[in-house]
Amino acid sequence: MMRFMFAFFCGYFISVSGSLSQLVTNNSLASPSTLGMDGAAVLFILVSQIILVVFNIDFSLNHLSLILFAGTSLVLFPFVFYKSKVKNIWHQLNMQKVILFGLAFNLMIGALFSVIQFLFMALNFEFPVGLWFGSFKQYDQNFIFIFIIVFMVTQLVLYRLSPKIEVLNLGSSIAQGMGFDVEFIQKFGLYISFILTGIVISYFGVFSFLGLIFPHILRSFRFFKRNMKFEILLGPYFCGAILGVVDQLCYNVTVHGAELPVGMVSSVIGAFVLILLVFKLNLSRT
Repeated sequence: MMRFMFAFFCGYFISVSGSLSQLVTNNSLASPSTLGMDGAAVLFILVSQIILVVFNIDFSLNHLSLILFAGTSLVLFPFVFYKSKVKNIWHQLNMQKVILFGLAFNLMIGALFSVIQFLFMALNFEFPVGLWFGSFKQYDQNFIFIFIIVFMVTQLVLYRLSPKIEVLNLGSSIAQGMGFDVEFIQKFGLYISFILTGIVISYFGVFSFLGLIFPHILRSFRFFKRNMKFEILLGPYFCGAILGVVDQLCYNVTVHGAELPVGMVSSVIGAFVLILLVFKLNLSRT
């Protein structure tokens, strides 16, 4: 039961993160995986592991990674309120180029992860190999309170933010004409996505492309597609349940006694879905 709850909360956070990324950027290819957020979270894990080994500190890798991530998030928070002196520079960003940069950054972190893994193994140091593919095999029930608190805060934030995002999806010019601070809404949405991604990866590893897949799964249902608020406020519950069920299948249906990490499954399926989405978008432009 406890394992299912962790999987549910992670699915909820990933779904929220993916939907916010896509809705505030108005780009169906945006997600924590394609914007480089996954890579940033993994980078904190790598730095945390190096600190623990170099300074011989007896401390939880998950907690240290989350502390470093939280500290960086606090440093970045003023950026949400920062107004560029160059008019409309934020809105002139080419999201396709941002996504390309995010994917390249994730690939770079993946290569760095492999190099550091090799060095640690060569020097007989412990290395968190399993975090590259998210899994709930080694959960600690003492962490559940952190996830419950984040879950409750996220619900409150989404309740207050969803009406603004709904107006934003009518068009940036319409939202600005109605007096909404479009730049703040977009930055804040991405900031929330960044935080939720860091929490999930710090404790359970990478669930590649799930943030991309979940919003599209929700929009395949008329109930969620017809109302953006449903996708943000109700959809994450549905996605949390999906991840919980898939994790139970991975737990009970093993391959020669070995459990398939959910993150590995999401990486394979997610990469295939990304190719299909890119192909679909290219067809729609021709």
